[in-house]
Amino acid sequence: MSQLAAIDMVFLLLENQTRPMHMSSCLVLEPPAGEQKTFVARLLKAFRAAQPGKPFNQKLKWLEGGLARWEPAIPDPLYHVRHLAIPGPGTRAQLDDTLALLNAPPLDRAYPLWQCFVIEGLEHGRIALFFKLHHALIDGEGGVRLMRAALSDNPRNKQIRAIWEYAGEPPRKRPVPVSRTQLQRISSRLNALPSGITDIASGLLELGAQALKLKPQQASLPFQAPDTPFNTHLTSSARCYANCEIDLDRVKSMARASGTTVNDVALTFIDDSLHKYLAEVGAGVDAPLVASMPLSTRVEGQEASGNQVIADLVPLGQPGAGLVDRLRQIHESTCKVKDRARKMSAPMRQTYVMLLLGLTAVPELMPGVNAAPSTNVLISNMAGPREQLYLGGAAVRAMLGLPILPPSPCLNITFVSIMGKICLGVASTPEAMARPGRYIELLLESVEELERALPPTRSAGQRPKQKKAVRKKSVQKKAAVKKAVPKKAAPRKAAPKKAAPKKAAPQKTPATKPRKPASRAGSAKVRAASRRRSPVS
Repeated sequence: MSQLAAIDMVFLLLENQTRPMHMSSCLVLEPPAGEQKTFVARLLKAFRAAQPGKPFNQKLKWLEGGLARWEPAIPDPLYHVRHLAIPGPGTRAQLDDTLALLNAPPLDRAYPLWQCFVIEGLEHGRIALFFKLHHALIDGEGGVRLMRAALSDNPRNKQIRAIWEYAGEPPRKRPVPVSRTQLQRISSRLNALPSGITDIASGLLELGAQALKLKPQQASLPFQAPDTPFNTHLTSSARCYANCEIDLDRVKSMARASGTTVNDVALTFIDDSLHKYLAEVGAGVDAPLVASMPLSTRVEGQEASGNQVIADLVPLGQPGAGLVDRLRQIHESTCKVKDRARKMSAPMRQTYVMLLLGLTAVPELMPGVNAAPSTNVLISNMAGPREQLYLGGAAVRAMLGLPILPPSPCLNITFVSIMGKICLGVASTPEAMARPGRYIELLLESVEELERALPPTRSAGQRPKQKKAVRKKSVQKKAAVKKAVPKKAAPRKAAPKKAAPKKAAPQKTPATKPRKPASRAGSAKVRAASRRRSPVS
């Protein structure tokens, strides 16, 4: 058995029938050539024969005092791997409706907290793989890493590997002798534990000082976000989803043009389109929206299970700001948040995460408290693989996100950079955002407007290259002119020297003068001859 981390327990305690706390994603695959009718059967056989590994082979065991542990379990392949089909023509809208229906019920806690659905019947002969993973089991970035490990970048690789497949125990490290210096470091860290508790208290006092305006505000504080339709209460498990794909190179070019980051650019067109949507539904605000953003703290080589994230409140742009100004304002906000996170110790970060999660649940747990919302939207950013991926030779054509909804707000926007695209998914309740498809249309408009607003000479890092190219061309032109002038002048100077003997002969000049009267006389004879011929004509 293994005990759950504190943050994993929070996801279990916040879950109920109207608020499932599992993550969901969907991969759209195009079967290999010649396997349109046999690939689904081969996929189901491989998935159900795969041996689940940690954390997919463990289930919850509740203890006294409301605590829980993970205990080993043998997953039932027929329960965890389901097969269904949607009727023709199998459009994206039909798939979205099917995913919303499958994603509504919470995962059964009597089983390991995951499920997979193999969906066929999509247009163009494609199939979909829909995954449900509880947030207590793994975080978003860990899920992306497991997905990447199951996929291949080789289209000829026909092996089908499930993300829950047993990969073997991690290799054990050889024992390394500990030096006296290392022992002193370990001892000093153990002695520093009480100071870590002191750091948590000082951090909370720091937030209080900022709220009372006694110190400069480093980021958004709780209960300071404007009231929006997104800040509604969950009344059912009904969800609305919408997805889109944006070329990653376009976003990178805008980031380089503005001297910001891809995350800042994405936050800018997300924020701008949110204001447009609020204006269309007659719910505009006069203060910046506040986003709750998880930030990964996972280090290289760390195991994929569990949650390794922190979160913070990020104020976005002013309601009436232009896109360029909005990008600048958001960049300043994210820089302040990152600076504050760097100054926090590890205990303080974990405490701050649970504090924010608790504050977001205040309007739901205490309906009588008329508190202002702390955040308006949950935004997550994850980085995935860049190369084209395959599963058993089937190409991955799209990745659809179905983000999880916190207690409040009832709007989650998650974007994952994968295979040269940003796959952006929107999840909401019908009360918070009834038409997420319309919001996606407004978002794509904001992307184009921001791209036009930025100077083209500053995009894609071409500004210095263009300057060098112009300078090189001008230098080449000047050099060509300098080289061309002597070549043209040389024949002019040399010509008189070669023609000097001709000019030196004085005999030739008078000989040319009698030719003029001769030509006149000749012309007179021609006139006279023409006159004589005129009567004949």
